[in-house]
Formats: sequence, structure tokens, C-alpha cells
Amino acid sequence: AKPVTALALPPRALSVISPRLSRLCPASPPHPQIPTQILPETSRSRPVYRRLGTPMGIPNLLRFMKPFIEPVHIKKYAGQRVGIDAYSWLHKGAYSCSMELCMSPRSAGARRYISYFMHHVNLLRHHKVVPVVVFDGGSMPCKSATDEDRHKKRELSLVLGKEKLKQGNTAAAIDLFRKAVQITPSMAYQLIQILKTENVEFVVAPYEADAQLAYLATLDADQGGIAAVITEDSDLIAYGCTAIIFKMDRFGNGEEFIMEKTLETVKDGLCFQDFDQNLFTGMCILAGCDFLPSVPGIGTKRAYSLISKHKNIDLVLSTLKLDKRYSVPDDYIDSFWKTLAVFNHARVYDVKSKSLKHLKPLEERYLNYLAGDLDILGPAHSLIF
Repeated sequence: AKPVTALALPPRALSVISPRLSRLCPASPPHPQIPTQILPETSRSRPVYRRLGTPMGIPNLLRFMKPFIEPVHIKKYAGQRVGIDAYSWLHKGAYSCSMELCMSPRSAGARRYISYFMHHVNLLRHHKVVPVVVFDGGSMPCKSATDEDRHKKRELSLVLGKEKLKQGNTAAAIDLFRKAVQITPSMAYQLIQILKTENVEFVVAPYEADAQLAYLATLDADQGGIAAVITEDSDLIAYGCTAIIFKMDRFGNGEEFIMEKTLETVKDGLCFQDFDQNLFTGMCILAGCDFLPSVPGIGTKRAYSLISKHKNIDLVLSTLKLDKRYSVPDDYIDSFWKTLAVFNHARVYDVKSKSLKHLKPLEERYLNYLAGDLDILGPAHSLIF
């Protein structure tokens, strides 16, 4: 059977959407109709690597939302399409071979992450769930500071890990290697070849996999849509994803978050009935995220209290600015609105038009906040096939 790749996107599209993957595949040259100069500059820069050992997404959000998260087994989604945050499973698989990945990346032991990944793919298939694997693409310009900070921490952990290994302290070395290991384009490429062989559908997002997954969750199945997302990244909540499965184990047990149910329910003193999706995302941004750190002293609990009390983002921000207990940077409010624009309107790939589009239609007010700089949503580069 012919492998299903990138939601029926031609394999050559990988060289346009994600040059960091395609440069490892000489057999997939750029499409002749698309000049190389239109490739996003961020895609040619150093790839984004998430640091192992740290929670992905909004700090402490999952702990705060625990009353609304319920046990689930993947068989609930039998007969449906479920999206997979590829780098989430790649990271978890890398735990089992972090030393090999850091010290001997070409060894057989360094490929155990693929076995981990494919075990979970096959688990879904066993329960009649159709997996749709989504990879991160190019870097988002607004994450450059976060990416650079993580890169420095990984390099330091690698140096310290090697020192501990020389000293004979293997346990300490492995702990540091887990913090140092990075998911490289080569690792993603090797996995993609397996997915092709196994006829597993996959997508390389133009930028953030989170945004692409959230977009796919808005589509019907016959349009390439998905019923839920499996991830470890709480950013999917901020993107407004309708159904998310966290912490899925090797047996298919996980923890499920349903956005619609959350906005209708009161539990443990928490009530989101007066929240819409925009207010909920605003709460997540106030708590701090990869695009914008929180104001010192503002965590998830305080962010919830502010949004719950005022029910208006402009009022929350002005109140925060006037509150002498908090040191709000001069550019924070401007950065906040730009970050909200990213969560609502990041650029994603639309299979129907074979081009980039916004996660949601771009509203006039966000055009004003962005002052015409739409590249913060992911640089725009038309794809023609």
C-alpha cells in the first residue's frame, strides 16, 4: 500500500515545510515551482529542541486543572483518528537511551526511542484507533529567547554528564544526559522512514505541532481532522484543543481533558462557566508560557483569580499594571496581546488549499496589536503543488 504522508501532501512538501528534515533526504528535492528563497528563515536556523526533564507548556497548569482531568483508555477512541505530538513521544522514548544518544548516537542502542514510539503507534492500531503523527516544523520567531536558553542548559548538562561518567558516577551521568539529550532532525527523519514503511499517516507542521494539532481537531474526519490529541504538552490547552490525552502509558491508560466539559463544570472551587476560550487562553498566558514569561508573582492560581474576577483581559492587564505588588515590564501588555494572537492565529498547513492559513481567521483587533508584523504568527510562505 502507498504510505499516507502529510495528509496527502506530496513527500516533496517536506522540503518546503521543514528543510531541517528534508536536507537529510536528497531524494526529496524542493518542488521546482517553489524557489528556495521563499523558505522560512526560521526553518534554516538551528531546530527547536525541547529539554527533557522539564514539563512542556504552561507551568503547573495540569496540576491546577487536575479536578477536570479524568482517567481514560485509548480504546474510547476506537474507529476515530487521534493526533500524536511526535516530539512528545520522541522525548519519552529518548529517556531509555539518553546515554547512547549523547555518547554514541550512531549505535544500535541509540535507536531504542523508535521502538518506544512504534510500540505506542501499534497499541493505538490494536485498539482500532487511527494514529496521525504531527512533527514540529520551523522555529517560531517569538520563541527564540526560550530556545536559546534551553540550548545553553542542554550544553551544560552534557558537559556535566560526561564529567560524572568519567568519575564513575553512572547514575548521576544518566540523569544529566536525560537533560542534555536533544531530538535531532536525523532522529525525526529515521522515524519518518519507519512511519512510511508502516503506512502511518504523518504531518510535518509549518511551525508548532501544537497549533497544527489544534487546527486538525477543528476539522471533520473526512477532511483529515482528528478527535483528540495525545501529548505531554499543556500548551494544547491554551491553543483550545477540544480533547487531549496526557500521560498515556504503554498499556493505553491516560488522563483526558475535555475543553467543553471544563467550561461547563464547577469542581473543587474552580468555575470556568463565565470563561470563553479567549479568557481561558489569556489565563494560560498570564501564568507564563514559552512565548512570554509570567510577571514575577503571577502563577496559574493567581492568573485564574484575576480572570475570574474581572472577566475582561484589558481590565486584568490594566489592574496588574497599577498593582504595586507586581513589577510589570513596560512592554508586557503589548507582548501579551501578541502572544494571544499566536495562540489564536498561528499559521498552520491547510491540506485543501495546499497553503498556509491561520489557525482561526485573523481578527481586525489583532492586526492592530501586531502592527502589520504577521511574521510573529509564523512567516508566511505560500506552498504551491
